[in-house]
Amino acid sequence: MANTKENILVTALRLFAQDGYEAVSVSKIAGELGMTKGALYRHYKNKRDIFDKIFEHICQLDI
Repeated sequence: MANTKENILVTALRLFAQDGYEAVSVSKIAGELGMTKGALYRHYKNKRDIFDKIFEHICQLDI
């Protein structure tokens, strides 16, 4: 399961960098991963939750 969560974060980060946070939907992230929105929601509450986890991870790298 951790691998799926990591794949979601990596894909979301790539899409956020490419298209901007506002332009990327949960549907787009899920579609890129070949999963449904429901499957993605099992791992993260919403798009903001995904963003927050990416930010936390980057902060951890900086420490």
